[in-house]
Amino acid sequence: MNIGEAVKERILELCSERDISINKLCSMSGVTQSTVNNIISGRNRSATVSTIKKLCDGQGNHNRGLLQF
Repeated sequence: MNIGEAVKERILELCSERDISINKLCSMSGVTQSTVNNIISGRNRSATVSTIKKLCDGQGNHNRGLLQF
């Protein structure tokens, strides 16, 4: 598994655990839905550190939740 696949799986896992949609995650984090959709679909195989940080901060994880692989 590469980093892009791991980030994709973790995003889906956290959304499921918290019972939130991808759309809600985007609203909470300020990351565009197209960016997250590209990560989830595999079109973007490596998310940037700033995108991962925004996703974490949006969920209140402060770099812990998303990065626990």
